Amino acid sequence: MPDLSNFSKPRKSKFSRKALALPGIRYKNNFMVGFEWPYTNSNGATHVTSMTESGWTCTCMGFTHHGKCKHITQVHERIVCEDAA
Repeated sequence: MPDLSNFSKPRKSKFSRKALALPGIRYKNNFMVGFEWPYTNSNGATHVTSMTESGWTCTCMGFTHHGKCKHITQVHERIVCEDAA
């Protein structure tokens, strides 16, 4: 089991991006703000997706360079789907 104690802060980078706000969720004062969803890929690298009051952030290189990633999309779709049910 990976050590999850060091995931409280996203990594800082000179390429850091603004949070990605996707439609379907009100981020301001949401009870899930601050929650973190860790992902471990097949190479053993762990990325953390988290919700902030302005949208989603992720520690992966895709989000760092492009401002969006599959980790954010996966978590967002699951949350929006559960809210609609």
